[in-house]
Amino acid sequence: MKKLITVILLLALAAPVFAQQHDESKWTVRGSVGYFPSVPVVTSLFGAIFVGIAVAANEDANETLDIEIPPYFALDAMYNFDYRWSAGISTGYTGCAWKVVDKDDHSDVHSVSYLTFVPLNIVGRCNYLNRPAVKLYGSLEAGVLMSIDKELQVAPNVQLNPIGVEFGRKLFGMVELGVGMNYTGGRIGLGYKF
Repeated sequence: MKKLITVILLLALAAPVFAQQHDESKWTVRGSVGYFPSVPVVTSLFGAIFVGIAVAANEDANETLDIEIPPYFALDAMYNFDYRWSAGISTGYTGCAWKVVDKDDHSDVHSVSYLTFVPLNIVGRCNYLNRPAVKLYGSLEAGVLMSIDKELQVAPNVQLNPIGVEFGRKLFGMVELGVGMNYTGGRIGLGYKF
């Protein structure tokens, strides 16, 4: 009898979870930015250290190395199958620029090297908590990371985002923590459901 009463109480407490109101929005589009360097950018920074040492060693040239790392930008489009599962595609941009500049006048650029990476991923997402104004979720992205410099190079790409929060209804904000080839750390963004 105690087990039956326990089960009934647990079902009564869980009833609000099953009775949640879910919006009928099927598509979600998000734009986000994160200022945490990706794995390829960090790897290229190690190469930049050696280039910087070589540039600094040439004292006759009076040059130095400036490194610019723009934020990681992403654009996602996802289809919501139901209140728990979504799938879609994600693309973005990450990279860096190495500039050999004059030590005295940093605006005098002697040479520039750009590293440009464009991820193209399939995204799977599971909502842990799905309230009308707040969603707590985790996602996994898998695909390719394209290096678009002098020639196209393709590498496998994986991104795990175990914790994500969307807050708002049709127009919403998002915060996400993740680790992978696209970014490591966090990103913020805006999205729209239609």
